Amino acid sequence: MSEFTVSAPASSANLGAGFDAVALALELRMSARVRLGASTSRDWVYGGVRAPTYDGLRGCIERGIARIAPAPPRFAVELDNAIPLGAGLGSSAAGYALGVAIGARLIERPPSDAALALAVAELEGHPDNALAAWYGGTIVASLGPDGLNSAHFAPLDVRAVVVVPDLVLPTDAARALLPATYTRDDTVHSVQRAALLGAALASGRIELLRAAVRDRLHQPYRAAAIPGLRDILAYDDPAVVAVTLSGAGPSVLALVRDEPARIGAAIAAIFARHGLRSEVLTLALASLGVTASVPAG
Repeated sequence: MSEFTVSAPASSANLGAGFDAVALALELRMSARVRLGASTSRDWVYGGVRAPTYDGLRGCIERGIARIAPAPPRFAVELDNAIPLGAGLGSSAAGYALGVAIGARLIERPPSDAALALAVAELEGHPDNALAAWYGGTIVASLGPDGLNSAHFAPLDVRAVVVVPDLVLPTDAARALLPATYTRDDTVHSVQRAALLGAALASGRIELLRAAVRDRLHQPYRAAAIPGLRDILAYDDPAVVAVTLSGAGPSVLALVRDEPARIGAAIAAIFARHGLRSEVLTLALASLGVTASVPAG
């Protein structure tokens, strides 16, 4: 095999109360065409509508490759990216998933799928985003001293509307907004809704999601750095199933039954009233995570 292509989807993590535990894969992909034995002067070429302007994403992919194939053969990569970078849509998780998938194809005896998934989760640090990129669908996951544990469900029967404001909010900065301790009332509130969120996702009870995404652990604090977020989280409409911050933000995710264009425009208008331009993406939920293919013939 002298050439192959791998791809991984975007993801939206947390879904409110599922902080660092729940994610959905989105049908918006990052792909890499890998050619072995390359002798070109440029081993990496960036392309796609979200081509990276710096090597941070390449670093994620290279760390993923090195985790599985520490001494790979010479190769070249053509990276094609459609996932907004630094927007709370799992671009780093997709990069790590691509790297691990590439590494597995560069060695004669790759590790098991479970070992590869663990590698992605440990590299990413967030098992929800990592496993959504690796497996697709809906993920509920934990990572810690008891290892990597997860449940994987088929996508919900909804559409995703992602509204990406013109705002830079690095994940580290978004983390720094969170308090060191929480009250008992806020903790109980979020535990109840996290449990409800897992049950709703497992059973397909989308009517429970509006209540299940209402957390008190991270969204209220991050709203201070994202103009309009409080109003957006309170936005309601008969077509809307749930509205949450996507990952650490600043993007917002709305799950809708129908009329995604109208809902996206309404959320974008809220950002506009607070002085932010935004881009609206209407996406399907992704049933597949990492995929691989080789040229025909």
